[in-house]
Amino acid sequence: MTSSSLYAGVARSDITPPPDCMLAGFAGREHGATGIHDHLTATALALSTGGTPVVILALDLIGISRSHMLFLHDHIRERHGLSPDRLLVNCSHTHAGPMIELHRYNLALTDGTPLEGDPAYLDTLKHTCAEVISEALESLAPANARWGLGETHIGISRRAPDTAVYTGPPSGHLGFYANYPNPGMTIDRSCPVLLISDMNDAPYALLFSAPCHPTTMSYDNYLVSAEYPGVTRRILEEAMDGTPSLFIQGIGGDVKPRIVAEETSFRSGTYDDVEAVGTELAEDVLSIMATGLENLDISLKTALENVPVPVKDGWGKEKLNELIDQSQPDYRRTWAQWWLDSIKRGNIPPKSIPIVLSIMEIAPDIRFAGVSGELLTGMGFKVREQIGNGLTFPLGYTNGTVAYIPDSGVIREGGYEAVESIFFHHDLPAPWRDDIDSVFYSAFDRLMENRS
Repeated sequence: MTSSSLYAGVARSDITPPPDCMLAGFAGREHGATGIHDHLTATALALSTGGTPVVILALDLIGISRSHMLFLHDHIRERHGLSPDRLLVNCSHTHAGPMIELHRYNLALTDGTPLEGDPAYLDTLKHTCAEVISEALESLAPANARWGLGETHIGISRRAPDTAVYTGPPSGHLGFYANYPNPGMTIDRSCPVLLISDMNDAPYALLFSAPCHPTTMSYDNYLVSAEYPGVTRRILEEAMDGTPSLFIQGIGGDVKPRIVAEETSFRSGTYDDVEAVGTELAEDVLSIMATGLENLDISLKTALENVPVPVKDGWGKEKLNELIDQSQPDYRRTWAQWWLDSIKRGNIPPKSIPIVLSIMEIAPDIRFAGVSGELLTGMGFKVREQIGNGLTFPLGYTNGTVAYIPDSGVIREGGYEAVESIFFHHDLPAPWRDDIDSVFYSAFDRLMENRS
């Protein structure tokens, strides 16, 4: 018996949007979705050692909105007496899923149609997620846990080998905000596996993680899909007689599937490529399991904090007026005009933006470090090193998705993740300040000290 006091519950619901929904993730799409390739799911795993339980909710979505997170926090507090730190919501970040907000700045299809979420779907989504959480908590039963750690090589860095491109004029292919395959850059390869079994040692739930954008395909895909994580889950569940599996996204903000990498760019993949990536990851997980999982005594500690992260100074009216000049790309001018109009209405651009940082420890030396943004490799590694003790697995797209989260080195280099991405939404009035590392170090020090 691995965890004599462990109780576990698992639940799943379908969260597939309408077949004609607006798809999230890529600019350049010409219309909404044209159908469903495979279904999206919400899967919850509840764990308890006799005290206050925790829940991990894995979603086949590009992210989760702040309003939905607040709804789920209210739900677990009112129905189960749980505080927000006891819930970890991780999104796979598929770019073949629905818009997850009613209004997303000024993004539009190429014909000008507003790129907005479906109100009816989004309302159903939040209630479905709440019920999945409750079903998992209300099905807690005696269980055992085993653990393993290996590697997966499905991903490749998309940050340019020659960072000089990030100091040039804004452009697309082979330019300022392009993605460049960079096999020489070290990325995270961690593939942790947590297997929950019932008291007869029959598999009950499987949790696994990998650090890689689910962007095997590009903007020319118009079918709803969970992308490669859905393929991996399908294969694993077939191998385990239907045991539900949960995929949680790791340090994937600047990592793409290796299979679509060409010499200086990434091609748009096919569903055959998606199948290949998902199959490779499934084989990695099964190999880790076959090598032998270790018994794990679950011990649960959590902490969560909304951390104000400063943005750069010097992005006031003067800078904004420079950015609306006709020499600037349309997307920059539109962004700058939005902020100028906001200022005219009497609004003051914020000096900092709240990022949700969290710790969910499942054993004294094994924990997940959640970040509510697109966590880049450098920052993910720094978070892991700062926490130090034991095994820490930083997770992006967790408890919200605000923006890219680069470290100070990437901010100084520039490029899409550091600067250019802010022009595609209004979440940030300026790029992050380059002392962001120290802000994260201090916050995770507090979280580790205060976890309970």
